[in-house]
Amino acid sequence: MMDPPRRDDVLLRLAKAAGQVQGVSRMVTADRYCVDVLNQIAAAQKALDGAARVITRNYLERCVTDAINGGDPLIYDELMRVIDRRR
Repeated sequence: MMDPPRRDDVLLRLAKAAGQVQGVSRMVTADRYCVDVLNQIAAAQKALDGAARVITRNYLERCVTDAINGGDPLIYDELMRVIDRRR
């Protein structure tokens, strides 16, 4: 669960990434210069990384904290899987 301002932030970042990916597709179709396409891909990845950071922070603040306070030892394994996927 995310509070509405955080959810709006994530949705904005995802919309930005989606627009950038559509731009990449148009650029490839138009046979644009490879470096320009790669720069657009990097921008889309950065937008997705930003969304992932916001979601990860929410996960740490809410889910992990609640599980630790509730004595759930499995949260450490889940947290390690999340960290491994983010690399």
